[in-house]
Amino acid sequence: MANDVTYQRPEYEAAQARWRLVRDVCKGSEAIKAAGDQYLPRPNAHDQSPENVERFKSYLARAVFYNATGRTREGLVGAVFRVVPTLTVPAGLDYLTTDADGAGVSVYQQSQSIVSEVLETGRAFLLADFPAIESASRAQMQAGIARATINAYPADSVKNWRTTKVGAKHLLSLVVLKETHEVVDGFGIESEDQYRVLKLEGGVYMVEVWRKEKDSAAWAVVESYIPRSSTGQPWTEIPGGFVGAQNNDTSVDESPLYDLAELNIGHYRNSADYEDAAYLCGQPQVWMSGLDQSWVDMLEEKGVYFGSRAILPLPANGSAGILQAAPNTMVKEAMDAKERQMVALGARLVEKGSAPKTATEDANDNAAEHSVLSLVASNVSEAYTKVIGFVAGFMNESGEVVYALNQDFIEARLDPQTLAELVKSWQAGAITDGDLWAQLRRYGLIDAEKTDEDIREELASSTAGLNLDDDEEPGNGDL
Repeated sequence: MANDVTYQRPEYEAAQARWRLVRDVCKGSEAIKAAGDQYLPRPNAHDQSPENVERFKSYLARAVFYNATGRTREGLVGAVFRVVPTLTVPAGLDYLTTDADGAGVSVYQQSQSIVSEVLETGRAFLLADFPAIESASRAQMQAGIARATINAYPADSVKNWRTTKVGAKHLLSLVVLKETHEVVDGFGIESEDQYRVLKLEGGVYMVEVWRKEKDSAAWAVVESYIPRSSTGQPWTEIPGGFVGAQNNDTSVDESPLYDLAELNIGHYRNSADYEDAAYLCGQPQVWMSGLDQSWVDMLEEKGVYFGSRAILPLPANGSAGILQAAPNTMVKEAMDAKERQMVALGARLVEKGSAPKTATEDANDNAAEHSVLSLVASNVSEAYTKVIGFVAGFMNESGEVVYALNQDFIEARLDPQTLAELVKSWQAGAITDGDLWAQLRRYGLIDAEKTDEDIREELASSTAGLNLDDDEEPGNGDL
């Protein structure tokens, strides 16, 4: 166990069932039904007869899975990225806007996946990485030959971790990441597991890659190196960090979508009972009375036809009718109640907290006014700002580094009166050009990606293009 790279933290193992539930629910009907009786109890489970096996297959096939959790997740991610995130980096890191991970995924696209991951599991990991070289020239970095990347890992991949107190700080001293590597076999490709171990040894950051030995179940180090910045300097800390739903420490946070997923499964089980009852009792049942055996034999021979175009012969004093089950509203009511509860749970992820505030807290609304979604957006923003700072260190770039996700999830609408007041305040010198433009960006009247300098240049060029002459007065039909 002491040297077992596959060791998993107890907190990690305890969270597996919750993560699997939320992931399967978010994937939708195909994943839920593929799990069979894991999510849908088998009727008469003790009955292993072929008839009961077939009955369960029909029971499962008729069940309807209403993917409220997956749609809620998509809606929450959409609310965060309704406004383009703010990225402020030195010019040498502009490549992050188009290729943050070395595979053509931008920092915006990658952060969408991380927000989705944190909503599902409450946790993710970001790592700044650099090619295993001694140093890199400016030309190599500009050409993309040597370039720092941001690697994102889902919660399932982070099997083990440890922290060490260095001075007043608690630093990550070990992170074990499960990955896959491809083995080419002719025209085919096979994926095999490997472990990437990030650790501090003697105050220096180093990386080990572990794989299974050929024809053996034993794991061994196949690669070991000390990552260095472009100037050849080693790191004294692991250049990465966790992202959480509550905070960005190493603890395993609760999944924001777990309660909704549990309710979603309950709704699915109600649906299976409802559809089963509708199948068994929903079809009309024909009945007849007053028939002797000769009439029964005759009807069996000729067949019985019901409907407005068929004549049903009956003996004297005979009668016929249709039995139809009365509506079974109990299961349907249970489904409706769960749908209302799912809507309420989804809304609470966006709603601000309503905890009572003290006088001190009231001065800072953030103390009790964070919604679950705003906390996730804030944590992801902080984690990316930190890891982009590591990227800047790898690339030997200095300057301000900020990555901020939108936390205004309700689409703002600007009425004419508010717009007039904004312009009036600007004209009176109460607010600056930048303040005015920031408000107009928020309301979607200015492209969110335009900087203040872009706006100044456009205004200057458009004013010059009008070629106005104040000395001339319009008249005599002149335009």
